[in-house]
Amino acid sequence: MTNLPYIPTEYSVKPGLKKLKEEKHFIIDELYSDYRNEKMSARHEKLDKYYIEKPIPNLANRPMKTVSLWMAQALAKQYKKISFRPEKELYVLHNDYSNESVWVDEDLNVVQIIKSPAYLYSKELGDKFPKPAYKNLFDAVCSHIQEDVCILQDDQLVASHVCLPSWWSPEEKMGKSMKAMHKDVPGMDETSYEHIWNACLHKGPYIRYNWTLTDTPILNQHPSKNIGKEFDRENLFLRLERQVLQGFPEVNAVLFLIRTYVGDVKTLEKKQRVALGDAVNEMTADELEYKGLTHCKENVVSYLNS
Repeated sequence: MTNLPYIPTEYSVKPGLKKLKEEKHFIIDELYSDYRNEKMSARHEKLDKYYIEKPIPNLANRPMKTVSLWMAQALAKQYKKISFRPEKELYVLHNDYSNESVWVDEDLNVVQIIKSPAYLYSKELGDKFPKPAYKNLFDAVCSHIQEDVCILQDDQLVASHVCLPSWWSPEEKMGKSMKAMHKDVPGMDETSYEHIWNACLHKGPYIRYNWTLTDTPILNQHPSKNIGKEFDRENLFLRLERQVLQGFPEVNAVLFLIRTYVGDVKTLEKKQRVALGDAVNEMTADELEYKGLTHCKENVVSYLNS
């Protein structure tokens, strides 16, 4: 059995948006420290490779403050071990999962971080302080959750905090529209992006799932790592993305949360593996190429059906 929240039975590029309803925006589970460790390793490697903001001239219409405050408040509302409150002229975010407290000023810039030395990031990074230190509330909140985060305004990517990408570079996507960001995905050229944008902005929040196959449980699969697509051995993992879209019409922005799950296909039930194999078998040549499965389709399908 597996704890994956969704097991695909087909491959489709249709939007597949469903109302979030009573589900949480953020998911914190028993793998929290593993996700935090990979995020902290990415930040330590090169922060501006994973956390990028596009300059917005009109400060009055910047979505960062609106979205950052909402994220901190929603996170505190959904989890009792996290709090976010005003304190004199500051705000303080406290997280019992990470044993950290972060103070920010009215502009949401970080002014102080207090961390318990009992919480280990990893053996490689040590346990004294986040390095580099959080820049602002957005950076701090994104570093304390298991989701990657994108913010779009006027249908353009204006901010991304993506430490665990699935073979895409946040730098290359910055400033692009939904359509431009997905232009390389086979079959998505017929998608009505204007309709999706308006729905996400005014009618959400929505949830959808995306999936692919990979050969490793490593979460950070930035293209510079060159990992994840060597299907020449019996290491096969189902990589899922639980995507949540929350609209902020007051600043014409959409928050895009990406929670990645990775599960060994060996943990799936027989019928689930067979359905997954059927989905791969039905992919077009372009889809197989996009997923890195062109030269190993038969082996992967055979393994899933075994």
